[in-house]
Amino acid sequence: MNENESNAGDGTLVSPELAEDAMLVAVAAGQATLERGVKSGTVVLLQKALVELGASLTPDGSFGPKTHTAIVAEQAAAGLPQTGVLDAATLAAIDRRLATRRKGRLHDAMAAAVGGAPARPAASAPAVAGGPSRQDQGYFDDAAELRGPGAGPVADPDAPPPAQAQAGTKAKGPLPSDRVGSLDAVRRAIGDDAPANAALERLLAAGRLHEGALLPNLATFAQTPRNPALLLEAGIEPELLLGQVIRHVDNPLRVQQGLGHGTCGAGVMEYVLLRRDPAELVRLVDGITREARAVTLRSGKKLEMPRSAIARDASGRVDLDRLFQSAIMNHASAMSWLFDYDNPEDNDTFWAAVRGNSQMAVYGFTSLYQAILGGTYSSVSTLSRPKDEVAALVATSAARGVPVPVILEFRTYHWLSVEWLEAGKDGKPASIVLRNPWGKDEGGDKPPRVAMPEGGGRVRMKFADFVENVFGATVRG
Repeated sequence: MNENESNAGDGTLVSPELAEDAMLVAVAAGQATLERGVKSGTVVLLQKALVELGASLTPDGSFGPKTHTAIVAEQAAAGLPQTGVLDAATLAAIDRRLATRRKGRLHDAMAAAVGGAPARPAASAPAVAGGPSRQDQGYFDDAAELRGPGAGPVADPDAPPPAQAQAGTKAKGPLPSDRVGSLDAVRRAIGDDAPANAALERLLAAGRLHEGALLPNLATFAQTPRNPALLLEAGIEPELLLGQVIRHVDNPLRVQQGLGHGTCGAGVMEYVLLRRDPAELVRLVDGITREARAVTLRSGKKLEMPRSAIARDASGRVDLDRLFQSAIMNHASAMSWLFDYDNPEDNDTFWAAVRGNSQMAVYGFTSLYQAILGGTYSSVSTLSRPKDEVAALVATSAARGVPVPVILEFRTYHWLSVEWLEAGKDGKPASIVLRNPWGKDEGGDKPPRVAMPEGGGRVRMKFADFVENVFGATVRG
């Protein structure tokens, strides 16, 4: 490393992993150089960038002859003196090439998604002898009716339209002056994302940004760097994720569990949190998508997103759903105390093979639900109580006007949320409206249910059928 008084350009680095390294920032500012013989973590970052640009070398942290040759090649391509030393001008050229390459890769992936993709992931491995395999298309029937586009960016429509999802909101007056700066920061961050801007304007018109933590949390999200692996490994730009967060807050019915993943409990928890405390959902997603991939819950516990969640999968979920649900599964599934949740395999142990779909037991769900929302919640199930007693507890909790997470015998066990109860002429519950985390449900007979007109996964069920099929729930108190 030698001192160098020259400075190429303004010294600003675009690639997040380069911009967050103090030594590379110094190089970009013309305050230092890196050359052959240096060994450091900074060299590892440099080598990874060179590999991404086509160099043939191993990122081992040692600036040796192969790294020197790769630097010379980059200098030649940029028309710079071929010294083999990483100076400000050379680093700027590498940074520009990385940014251009990644932008093109993201656009290619988006174009491929628009052009069409397989409806279901193909089986990629043979079944394991003696039992079903997670690669079998029929292994998970938790979300078997959903269609997935393959591993890539997922089309992001509003279903049902926000006008239906947000019916009944009342317009408010102007935004308080001390909040205008926060709103402007969010608008700048989402740029020309038309659906996200429309969702933000609906939140503003309904007065949901006028007070409370929602707007401050969105502004913090907008102004905080994301984990660089999101862009490097999945092409997820910060404004894309922020736009998804805003659209989910505007219309929680957009949440989907995804094809072939036993994440119904996580999908229900995401949906209920959006309904009950959207500002907290924003804060949690902000935390798990930062460099540390972790955030402190209200209970003091940590919620961490597993690394395996970053790469896009074939579940058909938008990025927000995949990232948040994987973090939930990492903490609430059966063996989370011992194993990290593996999103591609949808597994943290043998639990998926034992239970088939819903990997999140009711006690694990309730524990994390309480840690996230605060307050006191209890697990109830037909393992210890009669079905009619469990259903009565659900009805009492639902009467308070908040969604209630429940498990039904839905082919196998499946998490849903109770939206509201409908009483008969005698004043007793006659039917119950639930929301299926699939994000769509056309109705069926196992259990008997009919789709609600607005869609979005809402279904109506006779209360007697609910009693017959209920298995468990998380209730207040």
